[in-house]
Amino acid sequence: MYKYVFILTAIILIACRKDKGINPDLAYKDYSLLDSCKNEAAFNYYKNDPNIIYPGNNGAHGSFKLKFNKTAFAALTDNGKLPLNTKFPERSMVVKEVMSGTSLNFYAFMYKYKGAWIWGEAKPNGEVIYSVEKDPALCINCHQQTGNRDLVDTFIFY
Repeated sequence: MYKYVFILTAIILIACRKDKGINPDLAYKDYSLLDSCKNEAAFNYYKNDPNIIYPGNNGAHGSFKLKFNKTAFAALTDNGKLPLNTKFPERSMVVKEVMSGTSLNFYAFMYKYKGAWIWGEAKPNGEVIYSVEKDPALCINCHQQTGNRDLVDTFIFY
């Protein structure tokens, strides 16, 4: 009897085994990138000051704090900006913490993946405002500027 239970258990375990890995593209979806935005240890604030709230008069998002993941931050020069006519490296992430007064309202983020930016917006509670699945043309149209700094407009104004 135990022999049959063992054999049946072995058959079930083998039949239910998953040889397929998790889809690696899931790391570049709304919720994964939102989780990255929340990881304070992975970011440096613009000009190394987490207390500055920029007025955002020149953009659609409103007042904000700006931060860069370690990959993006390493590409910035001593004056805290990406050199003119250069690009951020692969896996760079730029995050605007869009504020309502002194409180975080939502994240607007850009992530460099396969040589292009992925764009998204989400609230801290997980509500997606602008999905990375949408056509990025709306974002790109606003972020194109003279003095090419890889579509990061903040460098022009601050």
